[in-house]
Amino acid sequence: MFADDKSGAFDANVVAIKTIDNVEAGNLSGKLSEDGKTLTVTTEKAVSKRYNVVIDGIKAKDGSAFAKYDEVVTFAADTTAPAIVSTVKDSASTFTVTFSEPLKQIGTVTYKYADGTPVTAGVSNNHVAGADKVTFTMTSEIAAGKTVVATIIGAQDTAGNLLTPNPATVTMVKGALDGVAPTVSAITQTGATTFTVKFSEQLAANPTISIEGTDVDAANVVKDATDATLYTVTAPAVLDGAKTVTVKKFNDLSGEVGADTSKVVVFTKDAAAPKVASSNVVVDATDSKQYLELTFDKDVKVATGKVNGTGTFVKDHITNKITVATDTEVKQDATNKKVVRVNLDALLGDTTTDVEGATYNLDLKFTNVTSAADVAVEDAKATFTRGKDGVPASDAVVKVTAVEQGTDNNKVNVTFDQAVDGASATNAANYKIDGAVVESVTLSPAVTANGATTQVAVLNLKAGSNEFTGTRNINISNVKALGSTKVMEPFHINTVELKENVAPVVTSAKLTGTKEITLTFSEAVVGGTEVDFEVLIEGKSQATAENVDAAVDATATNTAKVTIAEVDADKIKKGISLKALTSIDVKDAAGNVLSVPANIVVTQ
Repeated sequence: MFADDKSGAFDANVVAIKTIDNVEAGNLSGKLSEDGKTLTVTTEKAVSKRYNVVIDGIKAKDGSAFAKYDEVVTFAADTTAPAIVSTVKDSASTFTVTFSEPLKQIGTVTYKYADGTPVTAGVSNNHVAGADKVTFTMTSEIAAGKTVVATIIGAQDTAGNLLTPNPATVTMVKGALDGVAPTVSAITQTGATTFTVKFSEQLAANPTISIEGTDVDAANVVKDATDATLYTVTAPAVLDGAKTVTVKKFNDLSGEVGADTSKVVVFTKDAAAPKVASSNVVVDATDSKQYLELTFDKDVKVATGKVNGTGTFVKDHITNKITVATDTEVKQDATNKKVVRVNLDALLGDTTTDVEGATYNLDLKFTNVTSAADVAVEDAKATFTRGKDGVPASDAVVKVTAVEQGTDNNKVNVTFDQAVDGASATNAANYKIDGAVVESVTLSPAVTANGATTQVAVLNLKAGSNEFTGTRNINISNVKALGSTKVMEPFHINTVELKENVAPVVTSAKLTGTKEITLTFSEAVVGGTEVDFEVLIEGKSQATAENVDAAVDATATNTAKVTIAEVDADKIKKGISLKALTSIDVKDAAGNVLSVPANIVVTQ
């Protein structure tokens, strides 16, 4: 809706106010209320008389589109003069004045002490056009206890009505310093080009930040919305290596001035290339065309992004080779910097290679698509079925038909009643399991049988996060059907039993005989028929590799013996260790295979 996805200027053709009586509204801007239900539109010029108001392309949170609004509206001319409503002392040195309506301009503001002596420096205001509030700030140049009178002349509302009375005055008394100067608490890297500066207390105004002696643009030093002592700084280039960061020109709310602070900060460049985590075909709500939507595992930058590729497509059981159109444009999603889209009509070429109903398997190569740290994205593979352009987006709602333990204790399978949107279905935040952590989600291919299509999302649990076996509260939400604009109804189930996934480990390994090693486990385990370990001497395989079995039978036990070839004093001196083999089949009662993250050192 907004050009910057937050507020201000609108995207093209979203909101239009066209004059009928030759009273132009000028440029438009907007702001959405916190609850997302009220959109306030501000016109550059005062409006009066009749206008054709058109609002189109606005979507609800669930992705569904509102009906287009196209009506003639009559606006009454604003003839009411603005006035000062209140003056509030925010701190020892800041005062906020609220007006009865937004001001186009605050006019001329002069400052004097109570005795009429002009104030030549030390007082400022931050009014911006269209705001109904202005904050006056006194610096350390104004002594504590001094009374300053601000005189406002010529302030006007957006319709040009002058402030009443005109001039108007505001009286402010500077408070005492609190005796404690603000300090810089921490500087922390938060991204490829961003870091935060934490202060010991709230500041009266944004500080000045410099990197290697060059000041960062003031617009790129932003106070955090929830922590008034934290500022996010966006550097003009990727942060890499040791840099001197200087924080200066800052004071607290009482006027205490902080000392300029320089710190050497070692920044780490994110050298990992973005990878495509999922891909699916979506129908654009505006032009009803199909797009290949690719979701990366991190934010990406798309300058003049292009994609090329080769692959195959299958139609009527015949496989055809395809080289996709050269340098097809890649566009970034308006709200999610991890997502890019490619127009399938442009990508697949003419009718001989752009075939409705065909299944495509493509290897894609990108240019000018990078991470925030300017690392080029990895090549990607995409598999999809081509539909038909011009078909409006679906409003289908997907449902969960089954939730069950996966192929091992680290997996949970969720079955949906139709093909699902890859981006929403692989978002781990959409799945909640009490007592376990969903680390990632893998989407299996959709399967069609007996005229019905299903698709399974495999929830990959964080190893060791599920500490007990039993039934769980499982909640699933925000997943969309493939090509749909609507999210699912929240799903809850509490009848599924999941096995714990805390793998047993070896707590000790002792040489208890010249041909025997005794292992102690963190919990009772059972064995199988496969060999479990290789015996290493001095950390290396022996001339003839010795693979051995842990003597664990079908009866659960906390200890087991490993029978090895006889060892002599030389081998003991060099050191004996056990390396886990891929065939290891020592398990706990829940079926978790013994975890051996490193070679096991055998002691005497």
